[in-house]
Amino acid sequence: MRTWFAAVFAVALVAALAAAFALEEGKGEGGKGTEPPAHDRGFSRSPSPLPPSLFLSDDAGRTIGLSRVPLRIVSLAPHATELLFAVGAGARVVAVDRNSDEPPAVRALPRLSSFPQPDVEALLALQPDLVVAWGPGVSPAQLERLDSLGIAVFVSQPRTLDDVATTLRRFARLAPDPSIGSALADAFAARLASIRARYATRRPVRVFVQIWSSPLITVSDDGPIGDAVRSCGGVNVFGDVEVAAPQPDAEAVLARRPDLIVATDPSPSPRRWVGYGLLAPQGPAHFVAFDASTFERPGPRSIDALDSLCAEIDAVRRSMPR
Repeated sequence: MRTWFAAVFAVALVAALAAAFALEEGKGEGGKGTEPPAHDRGFSRSPSPLPPSLFLSDDAGRTIGLSRVPLRIVSLAPHATELLFAVGAGARVVAVDRNSDEPPAVRALPRLSSFPQPDVEALLALQPDLVVAWGPGVSPAQLERLDSLGIAVFVSQPRTLDDVATTLRRFARLAPDPSIGSALADAFAARLASIRARYATRRPVRVFVQIWSSPLITVSDDGPIGDAVRSCGGVNVFGDVEVAAPQPDAEAVLARRPDLIVATDPSPSPRRWVGYGLLAPQGPAHFVAFDASTFERPGPRSIDALDSLCAEIDAVRRSMPR
């Protein structure tokens, strides 16, 4: 035992003498030693963040700088989830909000609460390279907090159908093959232009959009639904209201004399309007129901919804007296 202890002591003594000699050799003229490198002092410096190499402009007028193409994306908006998958970035989406349900592949992903505010702790645990948030679902204060925590956020809020094509082009840069999203954006824009040209000179049809029935809620022209109605040659009867989602009463709807009611609420029913004498055959108006997720989300399926809407509006147009 004593032999082992003596050997250990000898090794330690040699190491101490060597360290002292090295320190003496490193002293300068003033007798002060040169500071050893950080790794010799028992800690390492954190690597400096890489300078941004990818810049994205979002719908809040912000520029997001990323050091690389994001490999871990969290989508907190159903329309954004669909767009990300459409451009081929779906494999990089690691979590979605609770309302994202298309395409079917997203239903197996972890789900986060996003409204009235994002779940910050859950976001931190996921370590995302980029979070895509819905415009009305994140406040400037929340954006500032997420930024202070090092979480990059892209705010997505398409207000027109043209913005859908623009967003497809932006999101294409997040995919392994950007050409897929670029081609999809070009096809979307071309089809949109063709539909608008087809109905540009046709007779206007007055449209009331019912996105909720109790309470009664509609939309103004400040959004993609209003743009869709306009693209079909329709006139949104509450399009001029400054509030994005007006809540008129039934009498206000009757006063605006719609030719067509487009319902997207969960249980669309014409019974209320039949009772008011608005719908055909007793009244002059017509009624049609659309799937809310297809009609209301400004995503890749919007162009198919637009085609269907225009066909319904045109059918009403042909039935109207000259």
